[in-house]
Amino acid sequence: MKRRTDTGTTVASTLLLVILAVPAAAQAAVTVKGQLGDHAEFSRLALSLPEGVEAEAVAEACALRVTLPKRANWPVATLNGIWSTRLSGFQVTEDGRSLTADIACGARVTALRERRVLIVDIGALPVPARKPPVPAGLLPSDETPAEALEDTPVSAAAPTAGDAPQAVTAPAPSTFGEIADALNPVRTAQAQPIPPALPTLPPPIKLAPLPAPVPLPPVPVLVKATPPSLDTEIRSSVEQTLRQLETMPAAKPAGTPHPQANQPVAQPVPQGPPPIGPMDVAAWAGEDFVQTRDRLQQALNGAQGRARVDAFIALARFALARALEEEGRATLEAAASQSPAPDQRYSLRILGDAFRALDRAGTPEDSLFVTIPPAASPDHHVWRSATLAPTRWEAAREGLPIALKRLLDYPAELRSRLLTILAEAAVAAPDVNALNLIVLEMITVDAKGMADGRLDYFRGRLAELRNTPDAALDQYRKAAAITHGPFARRAEVRGIELRRTLGSLDEDGAIAELEALRFAWRGDDVETDALAALGNAYARQGRTDAALDLFGLLGRRFGATARGRDALVAGRGLLAAVLDQLERAKPGGLYALALQARHGRLVGLADDGDATLRRRLAALLARDGYSVEATRILHALTEDSSGARRAELGALLARALIESGHETEALEVLNRTGDSGLDAGLAERRALLRADALLGDGDTMRALDALRGLPGAAAARLRARGLFEAGEWPAARTAFAELVDPVPDPAAEDVALYGLSAYLAGDPDTVRGLAGRQGARLAGTRWAGLLDTLTPPPTGDRPLDGDEVTRQLAAADALDRLARGWRSGR
Repeated sequence: MKRRTDTGTTVASTLLLVILAVPAAAQAAVTVKGQLGDHAEFSRLALSLPEGVEAEAVAEACALRVTLPKRANWPVATLNGIWSTRLSGFQVTEDGRSLTADIACGARVTALRERRVLIVDIGALPVPARKPPVPAGLLPSDETPAEALEDTPVSAAAPTAGDAPQAVTAPAPSTFGEIADALNPVRTAQAQPIPPALPTLPPPIKLAPLPAPVPLPPVPVLVKATPPSLDTEIRSSVEQTLRQLETMPAAKPAGTPHPQANQPVAQPVPQGPPPIGPMDVAAWAGEDFVQTRDRLQQALNGAQGRARVDAFIALARFALARALEEEGRATLEAAASQSPAPDQRYSLRILGDAFRALDRAGTPEDSLFVTIPPAASPDHHVWRSATLAPTRWEAAREGLPIALKRLLDYPAELRSRLLTILAEAAVAAPDVNALNLIVLEMITVDAKGMADGRLDYFRGRLAELRNTPDAALDQYRKAAAITHGPFARRAEVRGIELRRTLGSLDEDGAIAELEALRFAWRGDDVETDALAALGNAYARQGRTDAALDLFGLLGRRFGATARGRDALVAGRGLLAAVLDQLERAKPGGLYALALQARHGRLVGLADDGDATLRRRLAALLARDGYSVEATRILHALTEDSSGARRAELGALLARALIESGHETEALEVLNRTGDSGLDAGLAERRALLRADALLGDGDTMRALDALRGLPGAAAARLRARGLFEAGEWPAARTAFAELVDPVPDPAAEDVALYGLSAYLAGDPDTVRGLAGRQGARLAGTRWAGLLDTLTPPPTGDRPLDGDEVTRQLAAADALDRLARGWRSGR
């Protein structure tokens, strides 16, 4: 007997299992699925959310944020693995509640919730004062008045059977289709944009010309079936477009080209980062230092996620308003480690650029205060001027009046630091008018707060720039009377320098006073500048050893400290003074070689961006005969440069190699450092160097070919040398005559080679006349006595008299001296 199945029991068990499974499913982790797709005019992000979960999509400055009420598992790896032109950098923030992505600043963002799918469209950047073009299919023809189109329903705009093929009507969406769309984010991401644009018809077929123009039938409008939820919005958009067409002229026939069809469409200009807004620095600083800092620390201790980053930003703003650089930098580093959102990263970068402006560190081109054009915010002008002041004073001076007016409302500590930066830049410029405005503001608002001698020091510098040295000395004495602070010591040093300039103190007295103050500077901020001033005094007095010792002391003591940058700047001035003395000294000394051997690394650290000091040192080494060290410096500079600068340094290296007798290496350097975008002067100089190297290498014909078409005396001299070395004596004589005869004081080498060319060409008259005119020009050179030797005796058959014998003995003696001089390599 078969056992009968209990249907009721089975159904009850199934229902019980379903009921028990519901809490487990509710307790599972919330998972979000997503897909990303790119289209011609927009990019679409489709996120499939759990049932009953509300999501919020917000477009911030340069980012998109999607926030849920609770934590979720976001498909970050999947979205970052899909390339998109408008969406990138997906990150999870706020402890898993938010998903952020980087978008173009100012991009149009549209969000729409369709059941469980959140659809976010990121469009192209908006074009100012430009309306989107109307599709061609909506333009009324000559035979279809706008009034008729206005009254015609959208569904009635389809063509009839005799006019055009019937438009395919999309079936109404079913319940199963809607559920499939909600659960399939891939198909949703590849759909059309949220406001569906009406499709345009293909271009009409060109017909053969007829004797009489036949009007074309009206262009039908194809309407794509839309979901019921968007039908009202689309109908209102179409009706609005048709009403706007009433005021437009009737469209031309389809065969007539549109007058603007061939004009290029202006592409939207990408927008940069948003402008820097105003800064309430006084509110950032707070009224009481201790209470404000304690309140900010307490807010930081209990914050999580995005709120914790905001607390760090508030603490960094407090440090900036109070001019606390070290604490501010530490706060910015801590905030950067908390995975901040894009808008928070933007705020942190602005604060970091402000701290770098206070420290005068970094390049101004990397700062947002410089890259973003200043808007209406006066705080932007303040920090832009402070950033540009140390290196580009003319650009910083443009916003100085606005900056000085805004600084009146800044806290005293920060205002004092910024005014000092601007004042030092104005002194270095020098800019008397700007320094006068800055000093007036110091007197107005910070006279009591600048009790460290700063105000008196800058008033002394202002009086010095106004050419009133007595008033400057009085201000320096007032500042030096203060026993503490770096500006008091600076005033002492500047007073000694000014008295030496006025003649009331000689070099020995200046050195004595500076040495007496040397130990008083120990550990002070002014020690680097004071040691540099003492080194300059040693260099002016000719005590190069002592000046070099002080330069090495600056590098050893302060090169690796927080004041290393100031030490290098001070050492740069000291080294320039030493090089000035060496350039005025006689060639052949050992100081240039000692400087390179003992302090070569420090010279490279103290040098500026154009390598001015190292190039001067290389020129001194080459002049004194140390060509190996000179070419080593120039070779290192050439390899570390590029473009036109590399070509210029390569020319200097090639000249040093040619003068040391390495013409082959010079040609290799010129070939390796060439560039196509050089200016005319540098290109001509490199061509002359190439010809000179070819002449030294023995390739005379290639050298003459390289000189073809080059103007100037240098090219003419090389051309004459090439003709001389090629054995073309008459041509060489003519070429050297063009160099010697028109010049009142020609070069000794040109005179000597002119005489040799004339002698070898068999022209004794020219040699005799040249010896009479330019014989004294060769005295003291390696060519001394050459023309006397080459001058032939007077013709005649009479016996030699005493004068002729004396002349020939003198010629023999000159020839002997010439031979001995050439053998010794003089």
